Amino acid sequence: MKEIGNYVFQIFKAKYLSPLFSITMILFLLSFQIIKAQSMPDCQLPQFGRISVEPDVELNGAGQNVDSIEFWKAPDSSNTLMFVTAKDNQLVEVWKYPFKDNEQIQLTNSTFENSQVNGIAIDQDSDLLYISIGSPSSTISVFSLPDLTFVKNFNKSGANYQSEPNLTILKLSNGTKYIYVSMDYSVDIHNESTGDYISSFTPEKGLETMAADDYYQRIYIPDENNRTGVYVYNPDGSVYTDNGSNNFGSDVFEADAEGIIVYTCPLNNPVDNGDGFIVVSDQRIDHSDFEFFDRVTWEHLGTLNITGVSNTDGIASYPYLLPDYPLGVFAAQNNDATVVLVGWDKIFDKISEVTTDVKNESKQPESFKLFQNYPNPFNPATRIQYSIGSKQFVSLRVYDSLGKEVKILVNEERPAGTYEVNFTSKDLPSGTYFYKIKAGDFVQTKKMILLR
Repeated sequence: MKEIGNYVFQIFKAKYLSPLFSITMILFLLSFQIIKAQSMPDCQLPQFGRISVEPDVELNGAGQNVDSIEFWKAPDSSNTLMFVTAKDNQLVEVWKYPFKDNEQIQLTNSTFENSQVNGIAIDQDSDLLYISIGSPSSTISVFSLPDLTFVKNFNKSGANYQSEPNLTILKLSNGTKYIYVSMDYSVDIHNESTGDYISSFTPEKGLETMAADDYYQRIYIPDENNRTGVYVYNPDGSVYTDNGSNNFGSDVFEADAEGIIVYTCPLNNPVDNGDGFIVVSDQRIDHSDFEFFDRVTWEHLGTLNITGVSNTDGIASYPYLLPDYPLGVFAAQNNDATVVLVGWDKIFDKISEVTTDVKNESKQPESFKLFQNYPNPFNPATRIQYSIGSKQFVSLRVYDSLGKEVKILVNEERPAGTYEVNFTSKDLPSGTYFYKIKAGDFVQTKKMILLR
């Protein structure tokens, strides 16, 4: 997008060009950028091992001992706001896009006094900002957006939020919203709109951060203290059991599991369809890793390292188009002092780099799986990966939206292993296509989009 801006500037400078030609060129460049933004990878990422990226921006604001991060999506993306809580000097940093050198007046309030300002959550539907404050205040303060006018505060009578309460908001299937407040060993549940206390529950392990998943009606809670992974709960706080276990990542973390986000790929899926991934910070003192898990299977996909970042508590994502970031940004707190931003486009490009077209028969997968094609949407080619747990006759075929077969990709017996094939669209029109695998009793179909 920076390059597009430079071209537009040069067009305006070129006085010898006709106004009609200048406008045409600008519209063409903007259309190219929109297509680029739409052609992002699908939410279902391949396994990518370990990748490393450099930060795009590092922000050092007025806060001392910063912790949690959250974004507000403004109607005009140039007014996007980022909020960062600061525990030691009881304030919230406010940053306006383009963020760098653009810190606004800090948010303070009488409810913050003499207490650690720690957790943060935003209800994008109602433009409300929620801040959790530790003891002795032990309260949730609510502010309107974008003017940051104090609205109210609430808590459970006699609540002790201790030192580092955090927040997440879940929209139930009936439309009601719950807000969850974490303490050192328990979680309070409130009605978000009224602030009324509903109930409490005690997770199995120590906690600080949480993430809500509206589509699956789940609460994800990383184990902050014991490196045993992420635990999953139902909206009422009962243990989630539909996957056979309510724990994942038990053998992944080498330090405290802290910040957590759920990425739903909104630029591809304006309505959440359940695809995506979960990111959790692995809080090492010398550096921080960010562990990626498949949102559907909870499989560990890989590890992201951001150069120079360490001791990460809070992370956040703004997965929408910004003028300089076609796929939005990923944000991570760095050593309690600063916040770094990395464009999602840069991260997705790196994941792309480690994916190869070489058939790998050395791995012996334990199960059968068809992965989401990458990239998706695509033009003109995409890659499809699949795993088979035993020697089978494999059929992999592509169909159009009417069920007509358009391509046979695989039709032969293959030993157990993980494979990848290319599909080139050639003369096919834009639209939705389906690819279907049959391997023994295993049958699965996935959708992909060709965007001309």
